[in-house]
This record gives sequence, structure tokens and C-alpha cells, in this order.
Amino acid sequence: MPPYSPVSVPKSSANAGRPTGKKAFLLVFLMKDLLTFTRTEGTPSVTGFEFLPGKKPIGIYATNTTQNVYHQSAGEKDARGFIHHADFEHPGDSVAFDTFMENNINEELGVIQVSCLDGIDCKIAGYPGNPLSITQDNSQDNKDANKHTVTMAQDFAGSVLGRIAKALIPETDSAEVNALLGLPSGSTGGGI
Repeated sequence: MPPYSPVSVPKSSANAGRPTGKKAFLLVFLMKDLLTFTRTEGTPSVTGFEFLPGKKPIGIYATNTTQNVYHQSAGEKDARGFIHHADFEHPGDSVAFDTFMENNINEELGVIQVSCLDGIDCKIAGYPGNPLSITQDNSQDNKDANKHTVTMAQDFAGSVLGRIAKALIPETDSAEVNALLGLPSGSTGGGI
């Protein structure tokens, strides 16, 4: 790939700073389930994304107004990069969510966030060799709320947050989640 050549970066629209709606599910996947993850060097573009046979991402309900999939710059001179984060709240205190947390607290994960706007690439946090980990799960069940507040982050700095076309995202284990996210229809399996 030729070296990066600086180009002007204008404001993308008159209202570029407005918050945008997010679908009510985050897609979570195990890095060990990936067969292909191809990213164009020097860009955020993920151009190849495929799972091993029989493996799929799952949908985790995440209150859309609490989702925050972002990167944060970190590091010293000549070693700076970006740490990916995926923060969200999950309402309730179900056995299914606790089971997910129990079995994934030490796994290497990736997260995809789907925008409500058509034509907008999805954000993808974490990548092979630098996955997300669940760094915090604060559960709450009191007079104010019944929820989990979850934080995921990479361990060290790397490339900027990825962008992936919705067409590259495979179906999940749930036909209902696929329909809500506009993904190909899947089965009604049990997920990770």
C-alpha cells in the first residue's frame, strides 16, 4: 500500500456532531471463533470478516442510549495508538445475562455496534491480537434501578476503531436479533 498522503477532512454534514441512534443490541463474538479478519492497512476499513464453521456472533441487549463504542488515544511518544472501548447498560438481572458474564469474563472478545441510519458502516471494537476484555460489570438491584453496567476495553493501544459494512456481518444465533438489526435470518440457537 502506498504511504498515506494527507488530504483535507471537512465536516461530514451540517449536523455531524449530533448524537445518532443505535440499534438496541450489540453483537459480541469470541476472537477464537474467527476464521478471517482482514483490515486495510492505514485505514479503519474491515474488508474480510468470517467465522469458523458453526460459529456466530450473538446479540446482547444494550440500552441504546447507554451504548458507547469508542477509542481513546494512549501511549508515549513514538508508541501512541488507540484503545478500543465498549460500554453499555443491560437492564434487569436475568440468569441468561449472568451466565454470559460468568462464561466470558476472561474471554477475548470483539463487539460490533449497528447504527440506526442506513448507509453508515458499523463500528467494530477489538481485533485478533488485541481483543476486548470485560474489565468491569457493576450490577445494581435497588430502589433506583435493576441493571448491569458493563465496560470492555483492550489491554494496549493499537489501530483506530474499525468500520465494517453491515453486509459483511454474518447472522447471529437468533432470528429475532437478526430481524431487529437487519441481518440475514438465523436460527434460534443458544449463542456463545
